[in-house]
Amino acid sequence: MSDWRPSASLDTIAARARLLHQLRDFFAARNVMEVETPLLAQATVPDPNLEVFAVSTDVIGATPFRFLQTSPEFAMKRLLAAGSGDIFQVSKAFRKEESGRHHNPEFSLLEWYRVDWDHRMLIREVAELVCEMLG
Repeated sequence: MSDWRPSASLDTIAARARLLHQLRDFFAARNVMEVETPLLAQATVPDPNLEVFAVSTDVIGATPFRFLQTSPEFAMKRLLAAGSGDIFQVSKAFRKEESGRHHNPEFSLLEWYRVDWDHRMLIREVAELVCEMLG
């Protein structure tokens, strides 16, 4: 490694930590459970527009390849089907696409699900979340 310095400034890292704290407080105040789902999946997404990263595995009894998730959607929907209730996750996601200053193949995203909510309720919550984050 020729450059040991982090790719983000310490100010950016601190701002991200504050943002994550705000996000967790926002959802905790609304009784939305934080979850963590696997990053490696046995199957890939059916979306033909998403390029995925395949990872070679040599785990005994496992398939020879696993796939880095493009989104935690499928794993989170399995939790919903199991009766988890309202859930959210800040997760890493991976997409084998262009890379540059504004695009990174590895990125973080927020995904959340509300049980028995209609689109109007979700729109209102998105607006509240944006207002909360922007202060």
